Amino acid sequence: MKNIVFAVLAIVFVFSISTAEAQSLSRKEKRALKKEIKTYKKDPVKWVKMQNKHRTEVSELSDEVAELKAKLAEMEKLRAEKKDLADKLAALEAQYAKLKSAMPSTKVPMGTVYQVQMGYYQYLDLVSFNEKLKTIKAEEVDGAKRYVIGHFDNLMDAIQFSNDIKKLGIEDAFVSQYLDGVRNMSFDALDEISKY
Repeated sequence: MKNIVFAVLAIVFVFSISTAEAQSLSRKEKRALKKEIKTYKKDPVKWVKMQNKHRTEVSELSDEVAELKAKLAEMEKLRAEKKDLADKLAALEAQYAKLKSAMPSTKVPMGTVYQVQMGYYQYLDLVSFNEKLKTIKAEEVDGAKRYVIGHFDNLMDAIQFSNDIKKLGIEDAFVSQYLDGVRNMSFDALDEISKY
């Protein structure tokens, strides 16, 4: 008995909603709706089955929506990872460009380094080689130029190079020392070797 009362109330509820919407329904739609209500009045079990079917469909659609939201979140995560990788690539390219520009230069590096002075000439000008041979540098001093070549971290390597330059006929070649880019005029390589 309760089920029949429930079914009748539900049908009345559906009917009242349909009459509220009936103002916007066409004549054909109104007839179809009245026919459907009559069917449910005769068979309340069919109406309950229809409600259960609708709940199942809504549940399935909700699951599908949740699945699509999860896929969208994964796509957003991948997009963020792609942006992060692109930023890292740009940073590495900038670092590479910086390192590439720091390749051999006529600028004396910071720290203790040694250079071989090949001579001190007033009338010989090799400045045009500065851009082509990055490790040869001309330093202007008192109207003349002193030419230095190479940056050696090891004093013995610098002395060996100086000796090789002398064999080429540049008898004035000797090793000079630079501390943080400034030449140490009191440095003498022979005195330094004798300390070893």
